[in-house]
Amino acid sequence: MDHALAGILLVANATSLGWALRGEWGHWWGATVPGVLCGMSLWLAFGETADPWQMLAYGAALAVSLSLGAVLSYGLLLGYATAEPGRNTRSPLYGLLGVFLVGGLWGFFGGASLGILLTEVEYTLADLALWAVLASLGAFLSYKLLVVGLDLHLSPPRSDAWAALLGGALFSTAYFGLGAKDYTVLVNAYAGWAGFGGGFVLGAAIHHRGEKAGLRFSSWKFMEHSPGFFGGMSVAISSLLTAGSLPGIPLRGSAARLCVLSMLWFSTYMVVSNMVEHWTFELRRLPRMAFPGFQVLALVCSGVFIVLAEGPLNVGKGMAGQSTLFILLLTLFTALGTAKFMRRWSDLRSAVVRAMLVQFALCLGLLALLL
Repeated sequence: MDHALAGILLVANATSLGWALRGEWGHWWGATVPGVLCGMSLWLAFGETADPWQMLAYGAALAVSLSLGAVLSYGLLLGYATAEPGRNTRSPLYGLLGVFLVGGLWGFFGGASLGILLTEVEYTLADLALWAVLASLGAFLSYKLLVVGLDLHLSPPRSDAWAALLGGALFSTAYFGLGAKDYTVLVNAYAGWAGFGGGFVLGAAIHHRGEKAGLRFSSWKFMEHSPGFFGGMSVAISSLLTAGSLPGIPLRGSAARLCVLSMLWFSTYMVVSNMVEHWTFELRRLPRMAFPGFQVLALVCSGVFIVLAEGPLNVGKGMAGQSTLFILLLTLFTALGTAKFMRRWSDLRSAVVRAMLVQFALCLGLLALLL
């Protein structure tokens, strides 16, 4: 299989699996999971060097940027798009346009962060701070205009955070297009919009047609696999078209450790903590002291890491080290996500678990092709 095709499919399947898994945790920390897997798989597929630090940097950048979409609500919109009983107050076309908007906003900032890593334009910390302030200003003005001033609501009574992110995306477009004249960032940002937004639309349309034909879908899981797959595919293709291969970025001392902490804390820790809390207080499979015990362990590990951060950190060399890190995180997230569906061994045959395990196996197979 061609290396580029295998790489694109790896990114698509890893992001799709991550998106399906994030539905089990929700919130912004769950949304970091597809970002982590997307960024790491991108570097594994198209990175210029076999440098594990670079893979962690790309994973951290995509994790943080994709987590911005966690404030968006799309549940009712999917109900409209699939003509779900009880949610037929709006037309399916309205629902499809709504999920394209919401999914697109989710992918826009992920693609923009990737574009910043790929571009030849050098941004200082002040440049990025200016972008953040302008995007925040756009978010504030857009929300006040559309929601407060014009009383526009996409899916009441759900959150109208879409208006804020739309303003942030528009002001970001103006900053990179008119100010920095950096079209690499914009191409990748809108590729993210097209992929994630289009993935929602395709998933909803297929679901709607399948229901009419008498087929049965797990609508939520199907919707989560679909935007992740097409979103991951779109950013992989756009990165290839704009840069060819992913360039390395300067990582020295604190910068490298910041990438690791972003992934270990905001993604891995939050997800594991969520699962320990679920097992302790909801399922009561663990004793009540397991949860505070886990928090103490996490605090101790954080302190140890801070001490060790003063010295050199070795995360493995070459493709073997990179692949091992990726497989470890992929296995951890998949095991924790599927555990929510596992009450007995027979649950392995459920459609939801099988879909996740198939994509997990696909990721391993495609990674083997790239080595």
